[in-house]
Amino acid sequence: MNLPVERIAADSYRQVKARLRELIARLGAEGTLRLPAEERLSASLGVSRATVRSALHSLQKEGRIRRLHGAGTFINRHVLGITANLAEAGAFVDLLTDAGYEAGQRVSQRVAELPEDVATALELPAGEPGQVIERVFTADGRPAVYSVDHVPTRLLRYPSSTPEAMDSTFSFIETHVGRPVCYSVAQVRPLLPPPHVRAALEIEPDHPLLSLRHLHVHADESPLAVTVAYVNDDYLRFSVIRGYLDQ
Repeated sequence: MNLPVERIAADSYRQVKARLRELIARLGAEGTLRLPAEERLSASLGVSRATVRSALHSLQKEGRIRRLHGAGTFINRHVLGITANLAEAGAFVDLLTDAGYEAGQRVSQRVAELPEDVATALELPAGEPGQVIERVFTADGRPAVYSVDHVPTRLLRYPSSTPEAMDSTFSFIETHVGRPVCYSVAQVRPLLPPPHVRAALEIEPDHPLLSLRHLHVHADESPLAVTVAYVNDDYLRFSVIRGYLDQ
């Protein structure tokens, strides 16, 4: 199977970034706060310096490292324990695994009329049909996150597109819509669980949750999908890392 060059480059970048995050965690645990030089990282990872540089730049924007001209690249030690950063596009399975749980997920899908607020966000008329993909992410077998993707049927290459068991929202959109997500805009708010969320997460009516509502957007600024995730902070707590100095 021949993959587009852009897809290969994107996969390489994601893999390098993931491996650099693992390296940061390992070095930090050992008390080493300086990363090897780009040339050495490039040779060790078997990728170009440009790919390493892009991944390091992304990690710097996330606040996980500092790059000091003439001095090197350093790990920000105060963020080493943070597993869930709101600024990152991490899959819930990975976030729960990083938090020390055995993570899993259950997936179901159906075709239904998009909720009015979702259709409005997607710049579609009321009553528009969409693929609704529901995921329950588990931590040590217990439901921890309930996530619902809304993808307009009109955007799908095949109306009966079905997610693979471990597909992420982003990979489903890229594969079945054919237009990858460029960026997402998130609205974050606390709430008490509606009945259907309470049932999915097996929690009491007065158990507070964090709601994350993402609008996923293509590079041409057209909206692709909406994801609403309900997070039980007994299992997963988010942090925000802010950088103030451009170094």
